[in-house]
Amino acid sequence: MPEELLPKTLPQRFSQAIVFILVWLGVWALAQLMEYTAHASVWFPASGLTYAALLVIGSSAVLPLLLSAVFVTIITCFQYSLPLDLSQMIQAGLLFGCAHIIPYWLSAQLFLWIVRLDRLSTPGLIIVYIINTGIAALLTTSLVIYSLIISNVMQPDEFNQTWLAFWIGDYAGVLILSPLFAALIARKSAYSRFDLTKYLSPNQTCASELYPSKLMLVTLLVVFTMVLNKYTQQQESAFVIFLLVLPHMWIACTESALFNMLSLTYSCMLIALFSNILALNEFVLIYQFAIIIVTANALFGIAVPALMADNAKLQEIITIDALTQAASRQHFMQQAERAVNRSLRDNNPLALIMFDMDNFKKINDTYGHSAGDLALQNVCRLAKLSLRPTDLLGRFGGDEFVALLPESTIEDAHRIAERILFNLNLAEVAPGQPIQCSFGIAELKTGQNFTELFNLADTALYKAKVQGRNTIVYAEQKRLA
Repeated sequence: MPEELLPKTLPQRFSQAIVFILVWLGVWALAQLMEYTAHASVWFPASGLTYAALLVIGSSAVLPLLLSAVFVTIITCFQYSLPLDLSQMIQAGLLFGCAHIIPYWLSAQLFLWIVRLDRLSTPGLIIVYIINTGIAALLTTSLVIYSLIISNVMQPDEFNQTWLAFWIGDYAGVLILSPLFAALIARKSAYSRFDLTKYLSPNQTCASELYPSKLMLVTLLVVFTMVLNKYTQQQESAFVIFLLVLPHMWIACTESALFNMLSLTYSCMLIALFSNILALNEFVLIYQFAIIIVTANALFGIAVPALMADNAKLQEIITIDALTQAASRQHFMQQAERAVNRSLRDNNPLALIMFDMDNFKKINDTYGHSAGDLALQNVCRLAKLSLRPTDLLGRFGGDEFVALLPESTIEDAHRIAERILFNLNLAEVAPGQPIQCSFGIAELKTGQNFTELFNLADTALYKAKVQGRNTIVYAEQKRLA
């Protein structure tokens, strides 16, 4: 990491580490409040903070995380009155810390490597994130439980009873809270290993007016489901919680990424709270899996603005010529076909102007291709000044342009072509080197299609070249009836 991104002094680094440890312990204490059985809670927010720190800060977060693990191990030993002395508690804490940190560190490194390849769009990265964190949480669960057993903090026979709930709790904590914690850490520190905002919508910065109503719907659904589950004591009623997918997809597709994640956090807190209040331990696994499914679906909502932006860029690439900002050939052809059909149907006139630069090759050979590009841009800009908002200018390739003029006769087209030619002759590529163009114009006749009209204008352009260039020639034809 570049030196300028690190805190400048040792006291600064020390104070940041202390703050981080206190925050991590506070988040861990929150999980303790939601613990429904020994060593297992509905979700484990501390795992989300760990993953986010390793993602954003990297190896600099390892020591504070390791110290945090030692502290919570000592607290846990006292909490469960375990027969371990201080030395054994510290060893158990270090072992737990390594088991907790290593899988998440490897997972974060893998995710960063994939991000830096820059080959995946936001939806692809979300899929990678969901799978990657799920595997990391499973590895962490296995290593942590074994470390607790080795340290005599847990009994071997507790493994089968706790591993699944332990895994889903850790996974939910990482899946939901890591993006929030990553954004917070990146904002509050000088580190920039991972820029989360690059993959979020830049236009959505606050909640909508309906956001409180959406949260109220989430609240009612959670409370109704869990009260129903308490009343019936049937596993089937617990599955109603999966209906949370509906309001959360609504939130995901209509709110910013921040408020999307906050709503998921709120749902998880509610589920954890009511699981304890209503003593629904028997059904907690169902609620945990519901949290994972709802979150995975909602995460894709974050990609919706990015997908829309990508589609808009793709549409622009397809319809706009990158150099001149005129319509692309494909887009022009599509619009021209429609305009010709409307003109024939409504019996309205329509004209076409085709023109290209007479001295384009000379400009490129004499002044270079950058001067040629600038000349093309000037041709397009000056031509647009003489066209109406309803007209369409397209670039057909090289120095060839075509203007579509709905509701215009050949006389109208001739006047417009004259204005364009006059303005172009005033422009200079270099001192004493004006821009010169030849024009061919044609008017649509009854029974013609766009291809026939185009060929007439092309023939007229060829005649303009033969007649001395830098002039206007129009096709002889019977006018549209």
